Amino acid sequence: MAKKKTILIIDDSTTTLTLLEWTLRQEGYVAKLALSVVEARKVIKKSTPDLIFLDLMMPNVSGFDFLKMRSELNIEHVPVIVVSAFDSSESVQQAKELGAEEFIPKPYRIEHIVETVKKYIR
Repeated sequence: MAKKKTILIIDDSTTTLTLLEWTLRQEGYVAKLALSVVEARKVIKKSTPDLIFLDLMMPNVSGFDFLKMRSELNIEHVPVIVVSAFDSSESVQQAKELGAEEFIPKPYRIEHIVETVKKYIR
C-alpha cells in the first residue's frame, strides 16, 4: 500500500486549519497543522511534507518570511500554495517571486483546494 501524502497547513486561523484538515483527510491525505511559522519549522524538522498551504499574514513571522527560509529548511522542492485574504496584485507577485507555485485568495472554494492538491501531488 502506498504511503499517504502529507500536506502541511500553516495558518494562524484555527477555523481555516480545521476546514482544510477535514477536506484533505476526506481526500485521503495526511494533514499536519501549524498555527505559526515557528510551529511549522518544528513539523518540517520531523518530516518533510509533500505540499504546503501557507497563509501570508500571521503574527511575528509572516508567510513571506517563511518563503524566504525555504532553502534554510531544505524544502525548496516542496510546492507551496499560498492561501490568503491578503491578495493584492503586489502580494501575489511577491509570493510568486519568493517561490510560491500558486496563490488562492480567501474566501476559497473547497473544490479549488482539492483540484490544486491533485495538480501537485500524484
